[in-house]
Amino acid sequence: MRAPGLVPTLVPLLFLAGCPGGRAAKAIQPAPPKAAAADPSMKPPAIEACRTPERHDLMVVDWTPELRGDLEAAMKEGLAVVKFDCVSFKLEPACTLAGGYGYIGTTRREKKIEMSSSDEVAANLPVGGLSWLSDLGAKLGREETLAAQMVMVGKRSSAKKVAERAELTGGCTGTTHFVRAATVGAFVVASGSKAEVGASAKIAGKGASASSKSATQVRSQDGDLDACAKSTPDDKTPPGQCGALVRVELEPIGAAAGAPPVADLVVATCAPGFAVADGACVRPDRPHQCRPGDAKDCAAQCDANDAASCATLAAMYREGSGVAKDWKQAASYADRACKKDVAPACRTLAAAKLGGEGTAKDVAGAIALLDKACLAGDGAGCVDLGVAKLADKKLANDAQYAFRRACYGGGEYEGCAWLGTLYAEGKGGMTASPKLAAQFFEKGCKEGSMRACSGLAELLAAGKGGVDKNAARAKELYGKACDGGYAPACKKKK
Repeated sequence: MRAPGLVPTLVPLLFLAGCPGGRAAKAIQPAPPKAAAADPSMKPPAIEACRTPERHDLMVVDWTPELRGDLEAAMKEGLAVVKFDCVSFKLEPACTLAGGYGYIGTTRREKKIEMSSSDEVAANLPVGGLSWLSDLGAKLGREETLAAQMVMVGKRSSAKKVAERAELTGGCTGTTHFVRAATVGAFVVASGSKAEVGASAKIAGKGASASSKSATQVRSQDGDLDACAKSTPDDKTPPGQCGALVRVELEPIGAAAGAPPVADLVVATCAPGFAVADGACVRPDRPHQCRPGDAKDCAAQCDANDAASCATLAAMYREGSGVAKDWKQAASYADRACKKDVAPACRTLAAAKLGGEGTAKDVAGAIALLDKACLAGDGAGCVDLGVAKLADKKLANDAQYAFRRACYGGGEYEGCAWLGTLYAEGKGGMTASPKLAAQFFEKGCKEGSMRACSGLAELLAAGKGGVDKNAARAKELYGKACDGGYAPACKKKK
């Protein structure tokens, strides 16, 4: 849906590699813990494999350093293609998918996730967490807890949101997902007494003496939590000792991905029997993120203080999906979620304020909300921020910075398309340069912006300002843009 004054964007609500052999393959699925037959608590929990490929937002804090390193290396070469089934993760380096990742600094966020049962460990840390259970055994949940402390300072994102199997080349049999984005920072995973690990606001990675029953034992660690304090949203790269992979967002490959039931909302899934709640997998009897379209459950979960459900309900009222369209309700629910830093909700509330829909018109307030979303790493928020600033004569020259964040690291190809427009038309404080415009249009078109394809076609058809005339390619691009749903290009493709 096109919100007043904004461009349509498709960004997930949540923020959330190989041939056999080699060090990565060995690190994929650790051997199950050796459990005493007489102690049921020490048996590996029976977590089901995924029934169908769905979107997943995984913590990678339980992975071996080798597996995380192999994934980092794969992401430098191109889009990482993987096989994931809720039980194991395998990098597929013989399978390739065109594209790449950019980095965007974000508002620094800290999160601690506690796991007090073996099934919670398996649901949240399916790749390597089970290997810790043999040590914890019956103590887990009774005396001890396992906790992951994470500091997140930026994201490596691809503008590619959907991948079809026809786009894959090489040995791709069995692949299920590609890595859409990865959150970076630092983390510590430790086990210890509930009183010590559970009550502390931050796991420092240092426990009591080895003889103490309450000593904290570090199970995994990468980066330096304190080093992350130096980060800023304007960083072009993460600070030293604060660039470790913390989470990865996996998008399913092929038709199984489908279209989200509510535009702009794609909810990550957990293993069967669990639901997403604030970046963790929990039993569904606890407050959790509702599924888009289920208004009754969304209202119940929102009232139970799940902010993501409030944001989901806001988007449903914004679009009239599963409920009657109601901007007043949309703005109200979005306000609740935005106050808890759910970036897409800030965008919904900003759209309401820009158009005076369901709330008083407040352009300055809307821009402040979009700035908050953009600094949080929400690429769509950056695009919308640029569009809103471009419409204000006093702020128009600042629009380019928001578009650059979206284009270079925010995973939003429309940011590239807008930069192309600014250079093509000499707007937003930019000096007209068809050659530079063509470069941004080319990037945006390659990543999936049909408006960018049409803009590039127009420059190729004219053949001016350092751009070589190419009528044949211009016609091809107009056709691509038209077939992709960009109506203005349909009149020019003939």
